[in-house]
Amino acid sequence: MGLSSDIARELSEIDNLGAQDIDQLKKLIIDFFAAAYAGYKENKEFNKSVEKVILYQDGIGESTVLFHGKKYPARIAAFMNSVFGHGAELDDGNKKAAGHAGVHIIPAVFALAEKIHSTNNDVLNALATGYEAFIRLSSAVQPGIVKRGFHSTGMAGTLACAAACARLYHLNAQGIEDSIGLATTMTGGLLSYGDSRPYIKPLNPGKAAENGLLAAMLANEGVQGPIESLEGPNGWFHAVTDIVDERYLKSSNHLLVHDCYFKLYPSCRHTHCGIDAAIALNHKIHNRQIKKVMVYIYPNAIKLAGIRLPKNQDETKFSIQYTLACAILKGKYGIEDMDVSKISTDIVELIDKTILFPDETMESRDKGIRGAKVKVVLADGEILEEEVMVPKGDPENPLTKDDIVEKLSICAKGQNAHDDIMKIVSAIEHIDGNGNFYNPMQLTGEINE
Repeated sequence: MGLSSDIARELSEIDNLGAQDIDQLKKLIIDFFAAAYAGYKENKEFNKSVEKVILYQDGIGESTVLFHGKKYPARIAAFMNSVFGHGAELDDGNKKAAGHAGVHIIPAVFALAEKIHSTNNDVLNALATGYEAFIRLSSAVQPGIVKRGFHSTGMAGTLACAAACARLYHLNAQGIEDSIGLATTMTGGLLSYGDSRPYIKPLNPGKAAENGLLAAMLANEGVQGPIESLEGPNGWFHAVTDIVDERYLKSSNHLLVHDCYFKLYPSCRHTHCGIDAAIALNHKIHNRQIKKVMVYIYPNAIKLAGIRLPKNQDETKFSIQYTLACAILKGKYGIEDMDVSKISTDIVELIDKTILFPDETMESRDKGIRGAKVKVVLADGEILEEEVMVPKGDPENPLTKDDIVEKLSICAKGQNAHDDIMKIVSAIEHIDGNGNFYNPMQLTGEINE
């Protein structure tokens, strides 16, 4: 047996989730809804273009599309809901995997579960399987996959969704291996969005959700995938990296779903330590004049989030300098700061005073850190400094469920009434036991703007 078979077998054995595992999955589901509400609103123009292309196809009503009050074929629902979930960069992720997990796994699993009338227990096992698959596979091919210009969320996400959906179909280890194998030839997603027009980035997890679901559907019909689809001479590993770190492919003493982070700010995770440091500095500066800001941050952050002055709201998500300047001057950073029409001259001037320094000591996969050190030189010569190695929302600096529910309320404000949001939370809390699965996406109704 090779690596592909071993991984599929271990994924097939994920079962009997504990109370903490289930609680973590529920927090991630609530968080996905928060990200989706924000993404639906903030990436509006792109979403409408995608809807015109995708939703006109209509078809058999199998699974709910968020905010539309209507069902579409499962693969379309998986795609659209994933696109919405990634539109504001507020979805969960994993540091070692260097990508986002729930934004494709949750839409794919919910779409298929609604189509085939799964149980709650099946859904929870499938979600845990998907997170496990994504984190293991994406972590093992880092940093090579990024160096080749691939977006791990789209690439490894397709394989993860295939594994998760195979579990919903109750496929055995061979069936899961076939699903992953079929998915390896459907993976896609480049980092080119970082060079220009980042608003297209949600296409990557969207296609991961759709193609992973399709792969599992084919495997369920008896279609077999390539043998040794991961490790073979022309397999997925060969395509995406020169070096595979097999340590990350092995099972852990806990489910890796617990290693995911939650995001408080609507921007790329590479900006978050800087934002946390800047908020702390705001309380020390007290409106004194700033001469210079020096940011020491790991090189990959500068590569992926180094836009100096954003020209539109999409670029705000990938600008260390802009998010940092807002946080220093305001003591906070939120969805309202994505509106570039409100950029003040003070923010522009502070961006001009900000210098990014690549510092490899700010990142360590083994230590679980991706940090930033911010030094502010004041006009009177005083130097203030803040270093944040683990941002809020990481497992080492966690958010509570109440924090995540509050995040959902903020993101959904103006789109659904508070009572309706609490009904969604209640429905998520009831995804438990052997009862039949009810897709809480049905509770978002139709939003007309």
